[in-house]
Amino acid sequence: MTGMKRRTFGRALALSTAGLMVAGTAGTAGAQDKVKVKFGVLTTASQAAFYVGVKKGIFAKYGFDVEVLPLATGVQANQALAAGQADWSGGGVESTVVAWATGLPFKAYSMYAKGGDSYGILVRKDANINSPKDLKGKKIAVPQGTAPAQGLNQVLKEAGLPRDSVQRVNANYGNMGQMLVSGAVEAMAGLEPFLTLTEEKMEGKASILLRLGKHVQGGGLFLISDKWAAANPTKIPDVVAALWESQQWVRKNQKEAAAIEAEFLKVEPRIVEVSFKVLTYDPLIDDFTSKSLQTTADYLAEEKLIPGPIKLAPHLVELEKVTKEVRAKHPELLK
Repeated sequence: MTGMKRRTFGRALALSTAGLMVAGTAGTAGAQDKVKVKFGVLTTASQAAFYVGVKKGIFAKYGFDVEVLPLATGVQANQALAAGQADWSGGGVESTVVAWATGLPFKAYSMYAKGGDSYGILVRKDANINSPKDLKGKKIAVPQGTAPAQGLNQVLKEAGLPRDSVQRVNANYGNMGQMLVSGAVEAMAGLEPFLTLTEEKMEGKASILLRLGKHVQGGGLFLISDKWAAANPTKIPDVVAALWESQQWVRKNQKEAAAIEAEFLKVEPRIVEVSFKVLTYDPLIDDFTSKSLQTTADYLAEEKLIPGPIKLAPHLVELEKVTKEVRAKHPELLK
């Protein structure tokens, strides 16, 4: 190799090496630039898009380094967001309305799921409950201030029974099944997958009296803390787009999504598949959801679980704004 050729080759090698160094630095910066997030995820199948989206790398694709914080209830989600222990989470319609009424520092930006038929009333067969009228005088396990509690009230009203015609036993979704199994209550107003798990555990001694989909909206709202939103205002549309893509992935890959969510819930995939039959991972607020939100607010005010009636429109401003933006930019995610 001549001197000139050696010098030319040397310059080319130097430029190539520099280029590789720049590319490598850019790649490292890209990884470091991911926004760290603590994501409070409830251990219910309705929030499957959250966990599945993290596991499938969808949130990472949009620039987020997500740590999942498992939570048991919507109340815990509210507390975690308010205390700064979580940046994002999801709340059922009821717990979110309570948060709005009490001024907690977070806002809703999307629906994470819908499906009131994920709620239902499971009864012991030996209690001879064959219709809503037969609930009179019975002990019913139900979590106070939740969609099943609201649905139960409406079922009793339709059956011509006063509110105090049943004995409500306060419970949570995780322990009410054992109450029914032991005979401490004759019925439970709960949600999937706990309804199916309890029914299977009772081996033919319990059955679903009815589903609550015509009374209440299931699923709930995706929430972001005001502190995180203020620190990352330009990333909010990306968060919502990532959620929408995660929901779409669940819609299109239900069997694999059920297996991933089952790992999180520590149940068999078929149990999650049961929940998927009564849930839709649709991010938009429709007319039924709007009416259900208002009905829920009125119910919570009547039960004195919030200080008084509230107007919902101001609490949906950010959701409507970001929905419009993401819908215009990513219409394909709604398919």
